[in-house]
Amino acid sequence: MDNSLRELENVERLRLTGRVDSITCREIESLFRNAVMAGKRLIIADMAGVSYVSSAGLRVFLSFQKELKKAGGEICLFATTPSVYSLFEISGFTSIFRFLSSEDEVKGLLEAPAEKTAIREVSFDRAVLRVLTRNLPVGSFTVIGGDEKLSSAGYGEEDVSSVKASDIRFATGLAALGHRFEDYKGYFGEAAVIDRSIFVYPALKRSAVDFIIHAEGDKDTAYHFLHGFSFQGEFNHIVSFEPKDNLFTLDELIDSAQLASSSPIIGITGIFESKGLFGMRLKKIPIRENSNPGETDIFSGESFPEWMDYSIEAEDLYNLVVITGIAVKDRGAVQGAADRIIPREGRYHIHGIVFDKKPFNKIIDNFPNELKRVVTGMEPHRVLHLLGKTRVGPGLLGIVELGG
Repeated sequence: MDNSLRELENVERLRLTGRVDSITCREIESLFRNAVMAGKRLIIADMAGVSYVSSAGLRVFLSFQKELKKAGGEICLFATTPSVYSLFEISGFTSIFRFLSSEDEVKGLLEAPAEKTAIREVSFDRAVLRVLTRNLPVGSFTVIGGDEKLSSAGYGEEDVSSVKASDIRFATGLAALGHRFEDYKGYFGEAAVIDRSIFVYPALKRSAVDFIIHAEGDKDTAYHFLHGFSFQGEFNHIVSFEPKDNLFTLDELIDSAQLASSSPIIGITGIFESKGLFGMRLKKIPIRENSNPGETDIFSGESFPEWMDYSIEAEDLYNLVVITGIAVKDRGAVQGAADRIIPREGRYHIHGIVFDKKPFNKIIDNFPNELKRVVTGMEPHRVLHLLGKTRVGPGLLGIVELGG
């Protein structure tokens, strides 16, 4: 079987010849997968040289069509012969795929529609940034609980802050789910709240993400925090970012967000494709009964490896990651509540939820809908406190301005 990939503008052209059947479909699946993981959302399969497609081959086309449609893309079939077209027709697939018969149709497909919204480009040497600005009020942020007892692992029931889901739109922290402290005290872990839905990765040896998807009108529930912060508000800016060498760091992503907004403090929520995560999370829950005699700081000396899981090498390559947190322009000028949130030697505090390896829709004004689709429809794997050297691929970022 002869096939090759070549790029035309922002479209992946895939030329197939011969049979697409149970023997060759794995190869076709690999080619489609490579294109999708490279960020392509429109794939044109040149079918002029294809003589036959079996049900096994049709299943591959259908699987990737469903995957791409969810992300705002599609597979189009070009120059399909009448005999092969009839195989799609018999299977009822002709309404699922777009069939193109000429290069003019291909060019017409590639013509970008007129912009419906005012999107500006922002100069940044590490990425192509496109920013949609919306005239909306400034948001607000709140500190939840306190971190004073974190280093000594001295938390108890009296330190729990329970927050209603309806009162917390975006948040990060150390949280747990349940009704009574005795039931949930063994399940605190790194947490992130996205549009009132919470994801918690308990600090256990064999952990899994626990979560609650909150829908409008649902009976309210409480999220229990030992410490953390939340922010409220609509996105004042939505940023589409495309790293110039296909990746940049989390540090550089924060730099790009601060170019898009002049606010001294911003709340950030985003989606990107991981090019290698570096993060950390607690391995033990910092409550009094877990502390060691004489231990005063779980982050120093011999205590650190016992309490903390820390990335040595890049992890979760190509997974989708949803992030949320707060960033400041000038750490030295930070006062008040924000001073308790941002690390002394840093400019931001960001948690990331690691989801499946799936494509996503990068259309800038569709970001709120795509965020909801990913959060409510994909499987979460981990929640991490992300480090600055995390490698970030293409994605979208929502910015809530939080003033000074």
